[in-house]
Formats: sequence, C-alpha cells, structure tokens
Amino acid sequence: MLAPGAYARLGLRHPVALDLGTSTVRLWTPVSGTVVTEPAVLARMPSGGYAVGRAAMDLRDAGGAKLLWPVRYGVVADFLACVHLLRVMAAASGRPGDDVSPVVVGVPATATLRQKDFLVEVVHRAFGGRVATVEEPLAAALACRADLDGDDVVAVDIGHGRTEIARIVDRAVEAAERIDVPNAVDQIPLIAAAVRRLGTQPVWPRRRRLLITGGGAAHPEIAARLAALTGRMVTMPADPHLATLAGLRLLLTG
Repeated sequence: MLAPGAYARLGLRHPVALDLGTSTVRLWTPVSGTVVTEPAVLARMPSGGYAVGRAAMDLRDAGGAKLLWPVRYGVVADFLACVHLLRVMAAASGRPGDDVSPVVVGVPATATLRQKDFLVEVVHRAFGGRVATVEEPLAAALACRADLDGDDVVAVDIGHGRTEIARIVDRAVEAAERIDVPNAVDQIPLIAAAVRRLGTQPVWPRRRRLLITGGGAAHPEIAARLAALTGRMVTMPADPHLATLAGLRLLLTG
C-alpha cells in the first residue's frame, strides 16, 4: 500500500527516481533538481566503447553506427549494455559515484518475478545501494493525484509499442494486462476491451475513473474515444510521458 512519501527518509543524500523505458530513460535526483532524459540506446564508437543516448543517435546519423536498444517492452533485454547506459545517466545527473542512497525504479505491472529481479540487479550494479521497484501504473496513478481509496480506478500506461492496463485496489495493482501494438490509435478498441474486463460493476458512490498516462497518451483522439467506449471519467496529467517518474519522485519526497 503506497502513498506519497512512502520512501522518504531523513538523511538520504541523493535518492533517485528512475523510469527505464523501451525508448527513453528518465531519472530525477535532488542533485540536479531536474529530470535527466536520454534515449535508451547505445552505439559502438570507432575507437571502442559505447556512446549513449543522444550521442549514440548522433553517431548513427554521422556514420551509420548500429544502434543497440537494451530495453524491450519495459524490461531489460541486454544486462551489460543497460548497466553501462545507467552508469552514464547517473554521472550525467551529478550524483557522486560513491553515493549509495536508494533508487526507486518503475517496473511493468505485467513483468515476471525474474524480469523484476533482473532489473533490480541492473540498477544495483549501476547505482549501488538499495533498489525498490514500484509498478509503473501505480506510480503514474499517484502522480495523477487520483482518489485511490474511494474511486474505482483503472490505469492505462501507453508506452512505446507496449500498453499496460491495470486495476488498482487499496493502492496496489490487483490485476493487469499488456497489449503490444505499435500504433496508439489502432489499439484503442483493444484497450477499451481490457478496461471492461478488468473493471468492476460500479459501487455507489464510487466513481469509475480511467487514468491515461505514457508517451502515447497525448494523441488527441485517445481520451475521448476511451471515455466513450468504457463509460469512465478520464483523467490525464499535463505531462503524461512524465507521470511514472513524477509518481516515483512523490514516493521519495511526499
């Protein structure tokens, strides 16, 4: 059962909120005070080693370097490449290399236990210290400031080629489904069907609320169509692509 400030502790120097996505990695730490964002990609340099993020994209544009994407559908696909990516991100954030403050990282609600353990080990190798995982739809729901105790809440997180639909009960994910469709508009009927499966009959006076977050949520047709197809009130944050990170940050700061 999570709430803002659940991971806040006095004396922590530089805790990190981390959203490791298929296409983009975002992190926040008090050191920088801002969100550090990079494409979740690497490219091998002619001199050896790897360029990371935008530098990797520039290398590809300049000389046709092959890109390596170490995250697939929100989970780690290449262990060592992902560790290198996150170490570069940690350095770019200004976090001291010897810091062992905890990291709170988002994980897909449909990830297996093995995938979660794999992610925890990657993050621990890159940052050191304790690593806690929070399901991404729950983190995003916290950022939406929804009434997670009084409303009938279903959260939809539309990512890069992957969408998760999760029913939230007592501030925890009770059930979740994943849809893998690259086009955000074409998958609206599939999302609506999953919402209806996971949702329950309304219990008065609970409101039937649908939270929409993720990079694909900004498409102009999505909110209106899902509201019509599900009969739910739709809530979408001002920056839906930052909702997961915002929720993780709330857990660290309250």
